[in-house]
Amino acid sequence: MKISTGDITAKVHGELHGSPDVIIKSAAPLEKAGEGQLAFLADPALTRKALESRAGCLLAADTEKETFKNYPGTVIFVKNPRYAFMLILREAEKTMRPVTPRVIDKTASVHPGAKIGQMSHIGPFCVIEEGAVIGDSAIIEAQSYIGHNVKIGAGTRLHPGVKVLANCEIGERCILHSGVVIGSDGYGYTSPNGIHEKIPQIGKVIIGNDVEIGANTAVDRAALEATIIGDGTKIDNLAHIAHNVKIGRNCLILAMVVIGGSSVIEDSVIISGQSCLADHITIGKGSIIMGKTGVMSNLAPGSVIFGHVGRPRAEAFKLEALYGKLPEIYKELRAIRKRLEPKCPEKP
Repeated sequence: MKISTGDITAKVHGELHGSPDVIIKSAAPLEKAGEGQLAFLADPALTRKALESRAGCLLAADTEKETFKNYPGTVIFVKNPRYAFMLILREAEKTMRPVTPRVIDKTASVHPGAKIGQMSHIGPFCVIEEGAVIGDSAIIEAQSYIGHNVKIGAGTRLHPGVKVLANCEIGERCILHSGVVIGSDGYGYTSPNGIHEKIPQIGKVIIGNDVEIGANTAVDRAALEATIIGDGTKIDNLAHIAHNVKIGRNCLILAMVVIGGSSVIEDSVIISGQSCLADHITIGKGSIIMGKTGVMSNLAPGSVIFGHVGRPRAEAFKLEALYGKLPEIYKELRAIRKRLEPKCPEKP
């Protein structure tokens, strides 16, 4: 990256205090940034560190103008420093990650019945099956598999080793990281004679636009209709989305989350790491499920829960505090019993 502070100001729609000719070559954390580096201040608690920073350029909130009036370096005041920093990181990313050539590699296997959009890239050793449709400017990286009748939207990127199985659909501008499997069979069995017999899973997965799915996450196909992930939802690494699940828009699902079959996750829900949701439940819009929480029943919109057995957050926190005092409480209880029942044998 090589960009002037004047150009940064234009890109982030900010207000520059200092020279527009300072050249920024990289970005760094606030406490480590030096000459030629960009940093940002989003947390007021770090203001003192920011004032002492040697960053070549600092992004700060509009509300901090008075604080930085005597700052010797270059400051760009913006509405949202974190977002502005992200915009400049996009510029850095362009130089760090070379542009993918828009070609079909000679080692790729592309069925004549597949359709590849304009300016799309098919990497080494990819397999594109009959009936697949790849949208314009899509990037399918090395060793990925696109099954029969799969649809991949324009601008979507599949990192190396992604598998999208038959009949599944992925929207536009999605990002699927290495090891993602879309359309694996749902976990469905029946046991009429004491032997588990597989129920055919003949549905599919439908993923909306602007969805990102982290490495080694699996999204199972529905038994009959579709497992659905809504627009703008972001899923972390190592998550499991079971068959027939319906996930709404703009949800955040963190690492190692498991969502049981046929559950419904409404819009803007946050599910923190290692949480597990039972099957056939509904999580209301805007709910927050904190880390390592087990959810066994429906949640009303706006719920915030925490605990291995999901409880309202305030109740769970109170119980957690009491658990730490149990040894002391038990000791006092034994002393009280000893005084009240001196002739009774002490129970363990």
